[in-house]
Amino acid sequence: MILNKVDFEQFKTWLDLDINSIAWEGRYADSFSGFWDSFFKDQIEPKELGERFSYAKKIAKSGPLISWLTWLFEKFITYSFIHNDFSIREISLLYDLPERYIATIIRDHMIKVYPIYEDLINEKFQISNVSSENLFITFKDIEQIMGQEARVKGTFEDDILAHMEVTLYPDWPNLVKELRKDILLLKVDFGNLQKRTAFKKQIKFLQEVIFLLLVLSLLVFALKNANKWYEDYLVNKITLFEPNFFWLDKTLSYQEQDLLARQSIDLSNKELDELEKIEAQQVFSDDKLASRYDPESDVTVLDSVEDVPKTFGEAETEQSAYEENKKGGYRDSSYSSSNKKAYRIMMASVEPTTIKSKILPLIKRYGIAQIDNVKPGTQIPGGLYFNLNVPSKNLKDFMTKVSTFAEATIFESRSEGGDLAGKNRVFIWVKGI
Repeated sequence: MILNKVDFEQFKTWLDLDINSIAWEGRYADSFSGFWDSFFKDQIEPKELGERFSYAKKIAKSGPLISWLTWLFEKFITYSFIHNDFSIREISLLYDLPERYIATIIRDHMIKVYPIYEDLINEKFQISNVSSENLFITFKDIEQIMGQEARVKGTFEDDILAHMEVTLYPDWPNLVKELRKDILLLKVDFGNLQKRTAFKKQIKFLQEVIFLLLVLSLLVFALKNANKWYEDYLVNKITLFEPNFFWLDKTLSYQEQDLLARQSIDLSNKELDELEKIEAQQVFSDDKLASRYDPESDVTVLDSVEDVPKTFGEAETEQSAYEENKKGGYRDSSYSSSNKKAYRIMMASVEPTTIKSKILPLIKRYGIAQIDNVKPGTQIPGGLYFNLNVPSKNLKDFMTKVSTFAEATIFESRSEGGDLAGKNRVFIWVKGI
């Protein structure tokens, strides 16, 4: 089968394109006419026409223009079925296209033309296998049932592509130019064109791979140098304390000296006898070592309040049970004439203020007085302290009650003097934990 200018003009009339809208109110009418004449060449085979459509879609860049070219090709296939009375099998062979694809295109068009026969059309154009009888159906077979409306017009009111302004797209001039150059004047080798296109894609892919490898190499090189610089920076910031032996004078070397070998000693017999006498006297002499005295503290730690003297009326003159019964020698000078005792109570608590609130009422209760101007319960960094003069008769009761407020350690020592008669000094330290 050979297609000529008459077939293309009849197809254009049947298609009923809105040339005024396509050419933008007729301004690009010449451009569209040149495209039509260049594209639909006289004396051409259907397969070559299909190759021209494939080539045109490769040149076009915009999606709407590609969709318009696909729509135009499908309309020509439908036109061939209706006006040339070709079967689906014949059209598939002429255009080298799948039979299912041809049947789908024609079925969609027929449903729009004959919507009341939709079920019949679906049945007639159903291709179940390669030997289906529907492959050989022609328009004449269904024209008697549905009518000849499909021969009159190939577009519909809602067909947007029949009115689309394709001449306004930026790639339209390039499409027309390429079609006039390669299709109108030359016989296009579409197989070679596909090979060149595939080769260009391979070259582009290879260029992208090389570019990515270069970028990756630069990144690795930059990271490596940055890491090395940062390591040097950290090494310079760190100072290690280690022995430094660079101040030694390495030019010096050890030389053994034998002083006796170099010096000759000349002694007479009389001098030798004198040396022997002196050496004999030193051998039998005894050095009297000075006596060693270990100082002892006068402070005694009491295990409990029960170790405090029981009769506090006699506490001023009673000797402590922790003192030695016999005093003599060098220790006699370390004791004063007074045997009055002083006590220290060391306590620790997480709430020293609570213990203070318990001790203050006992001070009033037992008639305890503060020493000098120190106010009982004075707070200093680390805790509270009390410096008190406690009557000897109330000493044990007072210390017993205080030691129950928290874990306490009691120290006993001799007072250095200046105490009031009938009273003992008690120092309380409450450490805050």
